[in-house]
Amino acid sequence: MPPSETSPLLATVQVAPQRYRYPHNKLRRACTYSLCLLLAAALVLFLLPSALLPREGGSLWSYLPGAQPYPKYWPSGNGLDYDELTTILLGTPSAARAREWSKYYTSGPHLTGKNLSQALWTKERWEEFGIADTKIAAYDVYLNYPLDHRLALYQGGNVSFEASLEEDVLEEDSTSGLPDRVPTFHGYSASGNVTAPFVFVNFGTYADYEDLVNANVSLAGKIAIAKYGRIFRGLKVKRAQELGMVGVILYDDPQTDGEYTEANGYETYPDGPARNPSAVQRGSTQFLSFGPGDPTTPGYPSKPGAVRQDPHDFIPSIPSIPVSINDVLPLLKALNGHGLKASNFNEWWQGGGLAYKGVEYNIGPSPDDLVINLYNEQEYVTTPLWNVIGVIPGSLPDTIILGNHRDAWIAGGAGDPNSGSAVLNEVIRSFGEALKAGWKPLRTIVFASWDGEEYGLLGSTEWVEEYLPWLSKSNVAYLNVDVAASGTRLAPSASPLLNKLIHEITGLVQSPNQTVPGQTVRDVWDGYIGTMGSGSDFTAFQDFAGIPSYDLGFSHGDQDPVYHYHSNYDSFDWMQRFGDPEWLYHEACTKIWALAAAKLAETPVLFFNATDYGYGLEEYVDRIRPAADKLPSGLSFDFGPLYEAIGKLQKTAIDFDAYAADLTSQLAEDLPWYLWWKKVRLFFLIHEVNTKYKNIERQFLYEQGLDGRSWFKHVVFAPGLWTGYSGATYPGIVESLEAGDVANAAKWLYIVIERVEAATKLLQ
Repeated sequence: MPPSETSPLLATVQVAPQRYRYPHNKLRRACTYSLCLLLAAALVLFLLPSALLPREGGSLWSYLPGAQPYPKYWPSGNGLDYDELTTILLGTPSAARAREWSKYYTSGPHLTGKNLSQALWTKERWEEFGIADTKIAAYDVYLNYPLDHRLALYQGGNVSFEASLEEDVLEEDSTSGLPDRVPTFHGYSASGNVTAPFVFVNFGTYADYEDLVNANVSLAGKIAIAKYGRIFRGLKVKRAQELGMVGVILYDDPQTDGEYTEANGYETYPDGPARNPSAVQRGSTQFLSFGPGDPTTPGYPSKPGAVRQDPHDFIPSIPSIPVSINDVLPLLKALNGHGLKASNFNEWWQGGGLAYKGVEYNIGPSPDDLVINLYNEQEYVTTPLWNVIGVIPGSLPDTIILGNHRDAWIAGGAGDPNSGSAVLNEVIRSFGEALKAGWKPLRTIVFASWDGEEYGLLGSTEWVEEYLPWLSKSNVAYLNVDVAASGTRLAPSASPLLNKLIHEITGLVQSPNQTVPGQTVRDVWDGYIGTMGSGSDFTAFQDFAGIPSYDLGFSHGDQDPVYHYHSNYDSFDWMQRFGDPEWLYHEACTKIWALAAAKLAETPVLFFNATDYGYGLEEYVDRIRPAADKLPSGLSFDFGPLYEAIGKLQKTAIDFDAYAADLTSQLAEDLPWYLWWKKVRLFFLIHEVNTKYKNIERQFLYEQGLDGRSWFKHVVFAPGLWTGYSGATYPGIVESLEAGDVANAAKWLYIVIERVEAATKLLQ
């Protein structure tokens, strides 16, 4: 757990000189100022931690007159210079060790609240690596476990098909047949037993449902069959519930599988790279874009004895189940000839991947004598979960936090999340080697192995809610890796403050894809950095606490073998056959993550870029302007005042970054001993700049939160209201415009401008 407010790790020496004002006597003012400067210098010399000292010269006494040689770099950590540290961080990570960690984490089920042994094992490994300050942070959370389920098709009152609701046990996949493997189910699904006609609703997006309503397709009282993809699964269920539907069935259509499908002639897993037709995607159906974390404690931590609230604003009240292609095929084929076809709708309905199996993608609804029985029984409990928190204390209380979640829906989870868990172990082992070599970081580094991410970011959200005052004061950045390796495509998303960092670090790590020898990760990456939405543990840091964050890893692209997301086949055997056979993408991600943390922890002036943020804000306005074009006739909206405010921020940010760069260059100046006071003055200036950099993101928080989802405080970034995963920019403005509420959009425009002006003022 992080230190408390009174911990020495959080203590900081207040060294800024107090200024006194005198109405007269310039000489007196000058003398007073000089005296205060000398007192401040003395305070620096005697009270600042010795680890702030330069490595050359040995101590703060090296700043005294006559001390030689004069230090070149200040402040800094101890024991190793930055080049020596990066050499260790590039040389230590091992593909073989990443494989070893993955083998352990994927060897058996580790659902939220059922993985204490893994938490304890992780804690022991970190301590072996040299992270002595490692603890377990527990929370009591509300969630569900599966008891029973059934899915059957009735025709004329008789059962014509009974779904297995099981994934095949494969001889070639060692964890697919474990006796304690996790059944197919949805996190936070409601219990229920419903029998009703059914409707195919495409991907189940808000727009898909609107298309059906506009086409006069009857939805109330029906069961929805929806494809996975495009939006978060819980929002598919939420909209079905709002429209009076009584149940939801979700499946993975080959349409989303890219090149490697059976229709294109590829063998299915384990014989080939295509999707195994019995694979089932489990997952949470929490209404993630309305608030993550324990749904019974929104905005505050789920500690023992916490007041619990009704969770049903955040979780479904109708049952849902996930099914395989094998189990959905008879249902979709039974709809052939009933109602409109997907081909009668717009381009968003085209491209179903099961046409080669005889599915015509009729919408339905099915006739009254063709119905589905959906039975789902869940046990809801309040149970502990366990985060593992490790700390490397630095010379400064400012912290860099690295996090990955450990829990998974299935026995494996080789990609999600345990490619990230294996990589996090290698990052910590690498820093442990640096500690053995005598290194101590300038800034404190915190490592987190979260539990409960899969249900709704539970472990990270409850931890952030508990430690918000400390995080607001001390946390410089949060670096998240969820899926480190499920393919070959680097797919980062980040606060614009960290764009420069990502571009810098990816240029230092050799790409595993050596089509051209010597290429770096940056050389083969398209350079695109996405905006921050939700779906992983950065959410509470970025959207609730205003801490600049990134989420980074190598994901699967269209030309990669199908990734069996949240299926039993996201396994060690799949990873070794198809995902990352040589474990080199694991190794590359380790190096990127470790170097990013080191850059933020060790550079005296924080490696942020405010200019990127300013230009990002302008780009985001360009992106949302079409929402105003869709307003009803006679209504308009003027983004001009926001552009003007952003323009002022951009100019200020450019000047501020230039000033910060100048301070960095001054650190390397070799000054004569009698100018020691310039280095003391430089400390104050760097401290001020770093404080401003650290607080830029905080300026975009709005305490009241977004309309209808007050947990989300950031006015620039949030998950899309009806997408969940993908990031929405200026959500308050966009959602108001999409609702045709120009007055509310104007309110949000004013709020955003006010926040932009606050950031501008901060940097001046």
